[in-house]
Amino acid sequence: MNIADYDNTITNAMFLTKVDNIYVMLHSAIMKRDMDIVKHKISDNIYNYYENIVNDLKNNHEIQMYGEFNIASSNIRNIKIDENFIIVEVDMLTRFLDYVIDEDSKKIKRGVNDHRKEQHDILTFIKKIDAKPLEPSRHCPNCGASMDISKTGKCDYCNAIFNTLDYDYVLTKIN
Repeated sequence: MNIADYDNTITNAMFLTKVDNIYVMLHSAIMKRDMDIVKHKISDNIYNYYENIVNDLKNNHEIQMYGEFNIASSNIRNIKIDENFIIVEVDMLTRFLDYVIDEDSKKIKRGVNDHRKEQHDILTFIKKIDAKPLEPSRHCPNCGASMDISKTGKCDYCNAIFNTLDYDYVLTKIN
């Protein structure tokens, strides 16, 4: 499948690099217990699901850890268009250590840190058909200040979140 047949602004390699980065950002956000650092790259449903997990970890004084993170492969599985969106499904195979530590003692409470688990996911990304081009210099939609959306997508001045869906692909589902 060639994504350029559906979206002439991106190649398969560029898209899959974006997918890999978002997936790693998501897991980093969970470890840092701060979902806001990836909020602009994921749908509200994904955000709320993982925010609940992070809040449970905080309430239990735990930290989720992912070590030796490796994306073994990511491949475009399917591309389709509906009335409003380009919808792209990606097969992803990852390998990583997956364990939870106590916030205070830093001792492992559950999981394993001596071998990587292998995980297969199907990720779904959407982009508006009428998406605006991402300009190299981005400005906050709320206050107009310059923003670096590659970091957090949050304005340093007014804390507004950059709505990536108006411009680019957003993760909407993980199976």
